[in-house]
Amino acid sequence: MKNLSINKITMNKSAAPTKGYLIFTLMMLAVCFRAEAGESPVLLLENITTFDGQSLVLENSKLTHLIFQDIWNSYEGLGEEARIAALPKAFVNNSQQIWVQPGINVTEAQLAEFQGYYPQVTPLVLDHGHRLMRSLGAWDFPLHVILKDGNKVFSGSGEELSTVATKHFSTREALNQWLQIKTDDLPFMRVAGTEKSKSVSFSINEAAKPGYRKLEEGDQAPVFIVTTLSGNTVSLLGLANNKPLSLIFLDSLCPMPHFPGCEAQIEHLNHLVTKDDSREWLGVVSSFYVNEEIVQQFRDKFQLKLPLVFDTDNQIYQSYGVHASPYQIDISRDGNIRSRGSEIH
Repeated sequence: MKNLSINKITMNKSAAPTKGYLIFTLMMLAVCFRAEAGESPVLLLENITTFDGQSLVLENSKLTHLIFQDIWNSYEGLGEEARIAALPKAFVNNSQQIWVQPGINVTEAQLAEFQGYYPQVTPLVLDHGHRLMRSLGAWDFPLHVILKDGNKVFSGSGEELSTVATKHFSTREALNQWLQIKTDDLPFMRVAGTEKSKSVSFSINEAAKPGYRKLEEGDQAPVFIVTTLSGNTVSLLGLANNKPLSLIFLDSLCPMPHFPGCEAQIEHLNHLVTKDDSREWLGVVSSFYVNEEIVQQFRDKFQLKLPLVFDTDNQIYQSYGVHASPYQIDISRDGNIRSRGSEIH
């Protein structure tokens, strides 16, 4: 019987495309669905069922811990089951774990078979149409998302979750203190797709919070403190105090249909950065559909001359009201926006 079970897993798994194909497919779906993001994850969860049709009852008194992973990784020993089992009791007792399988390359019958081998992976939700992933801006996995009262207080890899858990989840008091910090105006920023964990301070002034009007010339620029791909910590105030600052918003998926003429524009950008030292330059690279490794490859491929920031969860994009790339925002030494537009100059 044991040999039959192993063969059965192998047979089903052989029907799965390669990991590279999965990533490519998810990237294409992300491009198609980008404009549809914005649904409330809480409302989606309240109306969702497990893959086998069972009602999913949210425990409002607890944190909601969403675990996005692919069942085929578990069969290879790369799942998150052991990590979840090792989480401190203080966190487990005060959270509700919900496992989420992206709705790609899997059937409900395969999920039922999987849960037979991994009964601890429950409740298990099949994310049809990637609606839940889109609502959270999640396109890479494994991924852990923690919600408190409907608000995202953590989003990161398993390595990052383990780091935070070790520091802050050992007791109920420590967990509550961490939650208090995470619900202020300095949200956690993750570096997706790497084994390194970084905590980056990112503050947004009142004018830049959700629902604000689009920032225009003369408005105060949202303040940030971030770490570049080279490991240097930079801030808006520090850069702009030295010289006027040009923020260049970029997409690392170049060449792509949604980024026409990107190679020529990047070449032009490199020329400007090399020749114009009258201002500071900082590239802000979208994190949608990519991880930091892809952005590093993008930097190396085009030999970009300006320092780059991996914009986790596109927080800088959102705070500045940028919805396209390439895009340039110039900031004066007094911290006000001088100009903005799609022309790199």
